[in-house]
Amino acid sequence: MANYVISDIHGALDEFRKLLDKIDFRFDGTDSLYLLGDYCDWGRDSLATLQYVKELDDEYPFVHCLIGNHEWMFLGTIRAEQKGSRGLDENEQNWFFANRGLGTWTEYEKLAPDERNEIAEWIGNLQYSAETVVNGKRYLMSHAFPYFSDMTYNAVDEARHKTDAVWRRLMIRENPFGFYEGPKHYDVFICGHTISEYYFYKLQYERSWPERKPDQHVFNRIFHAERFIDIDCGAKCFDCTEDPDAGLRHGAERAQLSCIRLEDGWECYVHPVHHRLSDVEIPELDMPDVTLPEFGVQGMKLPGIDISGMKVPDVAKQVSKISSVRLPQLRFPSIELPGFRKNNSVGGDGKVPDVGGVQ
Repeated sequence: MANYVISDIHGALDEFRKLLDKIDFRFDGTDSLYLLGDYCDWGRDSLATLQYVKELDDEYPFVHCLIGNHEWMFLGTIRAEQKGSRGLDENEQNWFFANRGLGTWTEYEKLAPDERNEIAEWIGNLQYSAETVVNGKRYLMSHAFPYFSDMTYNAVDEARHKTDAVWRRLMIRENPFGFYEGPKHYDVFICGHTISEYYFYKLQYERSWPERKPDQHVFNRIFHAERFIDIDCGAKCFDCTEDPDAGLRHGAERAQLSCIRLEDGWECYVHPVHHRLSDVEIPELDMPDVTLPEFGVQGMKLPGIDISGMKVPDVAKQVSKISSVRLPQLRFPSIELPGFRKNNSVGGDGKVPDVGGVQ
């Protein structure tokens, strides 16, 4: 049995299905899948992705879906419409334009009333956190910030903690369990919401980071802090390759959809360039039968080369000319070396004369 966690799919339906294939997720109840929200918006298959996730959640009890800030804005817009609101409130403006939700809403309005009601009910029932114990470690999961379901809050605090669960960004050194007063002990918090490149950038200012400097990667990677893991690798930017915003174009170059397996920390990634090339179907070309001409070499004759009239240079004469060259005679002046006695010479007995000053 394996437990997998994925977050921030953002309309990347093809990539999500590819990721499930890549991790070889088993839909027979052997594995468990935790999805941490933000299924819609930004991507080309926004509403279709949310509907597919809803189908998985409805059909399989081992698929656990949480709410993200994009579903939170979606739900707020649905409720505003149900109340007969006219015009754009602050939530709708934020969702439609800043968070690219207008396309999702446009598709949603085209659905039949029953389908719309089912989606609204499903989003309204999404949980704000989930937890599991794997290999003795207790994992808490929310979209952005911890939400502790076993804590009792008043109505105002309840609303604030739910808002934090989908919107609040953890600081790089923050202890996600610092304010928890319940009886459980949590080891690791897993979230999405913040693209991991943000935390890797913040590491530049962490001189006393206790573990190591991060490796430089071409694509975004899962970020491991001291007490939490961020698995949002920027899939929302998959379709921003030609966006007017330079930051989003940069994000598209690094974007991935990621997954982590809790048993051993194994990480799996899908980038659109990597898998779309494998899906390209190369058409079969009908090539006509081509007959190449036969080249016969048996009857070919090589031209004859007559060397009888060729003259070979006389090497001996050239050598004799070299030997007749007279080199100038070099004369060297008399050189007296210090320490030698001038009157000493080799005697008739062959003895070497005494050399003074040499030891």
